[in-house]
Amino acid sequence: MKGILYAVGVGPGDPELLTLKAVRVIREANVIACPSKDNTYGVAYNIALRACPEIASKEKLLLDFPMKAGDITSAHKEASERITKFLEKGKSVAFLTLGDPEVYSTFSYFSDMVCEKGFEIEVISGITSFCAAAAGFNIPVSIGSEAVLITAGEYRDFDGTLIIMKAGKKLVQIKEKIREHGKKAWLVENCGMPDEKFYYDIDSIPDTTGYFSLMIVKG
Repeated sequence: MKGILYAVGVGPGDPELLTLKAVRVIREANVIACPSKDNTYGVAYNIALRACPEIASKEKLLLDFPMKAGDITSAHKEASERITKFLEKGKSVAFLTLGDPEVYSTFSYFSDMVCEKGFEIEVISGITSFCAAAAGFNIPVSIGSEAVLITAGEYRDFDGTLIIMKAGKKLVQIKEKIREHGKKAWLVENCGMPDEKFYYDIDSIPDTTGYFSLMIVKG
């Protein structure tokens, strides 16, 4: 019997934001797979560990995905091959990912490769960082017929709510555009994590923040 690959969204950072289904799947999986760097556990694993301490004794599969530009296809192919080795043995694998597996997730790059080999995949939705950020600021993502646009580090003049994910390295240019168009902006760094920081207006937002930075822009 073939194993199943679960893509588990662990939410933005707060372990209490994992869904009941995510916790159950993580506990029941035979193998815990997660992105890593220099053979150390990544952020997603540490979030899941705080919610499910028992996974510390489970079999682990650390997968390295280079963040810099270049040929990363080989890393995704290697990840799919290493995962399928467990699936072939009938073991279930829970791949942990920040936020939701279908929103700017590494999982999307190699999921088709696993499917093409005939294995079943189930996606466990997670709370997205922009929903958690909006809750933290107590502002609505959208009201009525208001549209929402999500980008990865890019400002666009948009008549609605603009969500800019991974905004940290481009804040100088982004803030210039926001001021130019007379918009309001909020930024959260490390949403849901112990060191999270909230900035409630454009003047308080610094010129540089960390990788896990998200901005909400409204007209």
